[in-house]
Amino acid sequence: MVERNQDREASGNDMEQVGKVERWCILQTSAGRTLALDKSLREAGITAWTPRRTIKRPAPGNARRYVAGQRRVMIEVDVPILPGFVFAGADQLGQVVVAGRLPPGTHPSFSILQLGGRVPLVGAAQVEGLRQAEATAAADLAAEREAETREQERRRRAERLGSERARRKALRQESKQLGKGAEVTIAEMPSLAGMVGRVVEGRGTSAVIDFGGTLTMTVEAWRVRPVDVEGADTHSGVAA
Repeated sequence: MVERNQDREASGNDMEQVGKVERWCILQTSAGRTLALDKSLREAGITAWTPRRTIKRPAPGNARRYVAGQRRVMIEVDVPILPGFVFAGADQLGQVVVAGRLPPGTHPSFSILQLGGRVPLVGAAQVEGLRQAEATAAADLAAEREAETREQERRRRAERLGSERARRKALRQESKQLGKGAEVTIAEMPSLAGMVGRVVEGRGTSAVIDFGGTLTMTVEAWRVRPVDVEGADTHSGVAA
């Protein structure tokens, strides 16, 4: 199996070439070498293809995270749909034969499937089912990723809301000594932005503020900000 960040899929040019192949020869290898052989042949300039799908599995070190009660980290891993088989363009059969005779280690070991001493070839129509299986697996993966993205965003929103609730709870417990008649402004209340009021009564965690006329409100103390007398606009909504 090959991890996603280690050449998860063929390049766009490779896939375009695969789509143009009319006939294939079939190569056999061990199940564990399937994707490695596909990659090795493509890197050697041979049009090769093996259908694949992506699965998820726990990342290394998850046992420790599980013991600590943390969420498991998953990684995406490619696996072959048809383990042990790789298709190579029939028009490059000569190059494939040469590749199979190269010194060990050049390519993962493989053999060319033969029947009765001949190399059978399969047409594009005969592998269409495998192409469809690969496309279906890719579509399922895309849908799964989209669902995971939505779930991650939901968790982030919940965490943000939880943090904000905790912050607000702590702020509501804040107590201030506010002198009667002191000029103040109110923070984080857009409806009162820019208005200056006077303290009518301080109540520790809240205060009664007069903004002039009939507008008198009880405001949480943490929102109340003293005004610099010299810099404040004392005529802005303040009772005479």
